[in-house]
Amino acid sequence: MTNKIILITSSFPFCPGEQFLETEIDYYNCVDLTIMPLVGHSKVRGIPDNVKVDKRLIEQSKSVAIKYKYLLNAFLTRKLVYQEIVLSKVFSIKKLKLLFVSISKYQRFYDIFDKCFQVQNSLNDTVVYTYWNTEATYALQSLKKKYGYKLVSRIHGGDIYKERRPESYMPLKHLFTNDIDKIFTITESANEYLSKTYGFKSDALEVSRLGVDDCLIVSHSSVNSKLVIATCSFITEVKRLDRVVDALVSLSKKNPSINFEWKHIGNGSLEDKIKQYAKEKLSNIDNVKYDFLGELDNQEVYVFYKNNAVDVFVNVSESEGVPVSIMEAMSCHIPIVAPNTGGVSDMVLNEVNGILLSEECETGEIVNALSKIDFFKSKEIRENSYRLYLEKYNAKNNYTQFVEVLKRL
Repeated sequence: MTNKIILITSSFPFCPGEQFLETEIDYYNCVDLTIMPLVGHSKVRGIPDNVKVDKRLIEQSKSVAIKYKYLLNAFLTRKLVYQEIVLSKVFSIKKLKLLFVSISKYQRFYDIFDKCFQVQNSLNDTVVYTYWNTEATYALQSLKKKYGYKLVSRIHGGDIYKERRPESYMPLKHLFTNDIDKIFTITESANEYLSKTYGFKSDALEVSRLGVDDCLIVSHSSVNSKLVIATCSFITEVKRLDRVVDALVSLSKKNPSINFEWKHIGNGSLEDKIKQYAKEKLSNIDNVKYDFLGELDNQEVYVFYKNNAVDVFVNVSESEGVPVSIMEAMSCHIPIVAPNTGGVSDMVLNEVNGILLSEECETGEIVNALSKIDFFKSKEIRENSYRLYLEKYNAKNNYTQFVEVLKRL
């Protein structure tokens, strides 16, 4: 048993990003936990008193000269550079550039971890846990035998699926399938992909789902003559919120006796553009109302669900991992409509707690799903959404079990 854990994050506890850790971190109360972020920002989240933050990994210089120094060092000392070029057939200029960036990061992390760990008394009773399976993890795999720590890594979506990367290329990953104690995936389908695509051994892979806290909120359905739709996301191109607008136009014509209300939580780079598009398309439709609520923090989102009737939560994103926004809605008894991307099919069981759309998620498909108004108001369907949340995404269950697994390594 160990109670010493070093958690390598992208930037947590600095904002933004890695919001799941805000919940997970509360379950390490019986553990000596040190967080080592790779990047620092001005805004810092609050963390439990027993958790320490070590800032030695935060990059001090981003100069081109420093990056080239690490790249040159790797070319001179690392066989893996040439293995990667040959085995992955990295012969195009675009792929070579991606590889060079990855190699430079790997070498930087290797050097800085090596320097940090040399001053430690011993790491034999320590678990090093990387929140992302990227070059920092690869560097730790290379140093594992030297320092004797146990090494585990979470893996999400962008660090799994090469198809989501430029040139459908994930540099180095297939060279680093060994020298790691556990890879914790967040969906069942990820295990199969990692085995088939990169050659990870099945006994190194374990599903450990993320989760959100149960705030014991029941968001009720609205009156029969109304459908209240909630969305919660950044307003960016990949979120495809214009399709929600287009769907509302069609829904209003298809169901003239129903009053539709759309409430969006979140902001982003396309906020002005989407607001203008909604104004042009929806302002003159009598049975459609919409409201952009802006950015709300986690607790404000729950307050919204507590104080407002919400019939259905809609996600139409082009790509996803396992969205926290869907988990939050499920925990509040809200049915889901979302496309079959990333881990969404683990969350939305078609006709059980919502409607699972195709990956293409065309506007007509969204319209057909949202026309099933009685379905979303059904007590059984709404209870199903909460039941599936309890089974899969309850933070207390998931993170308590996860921390116990780390301690037993």
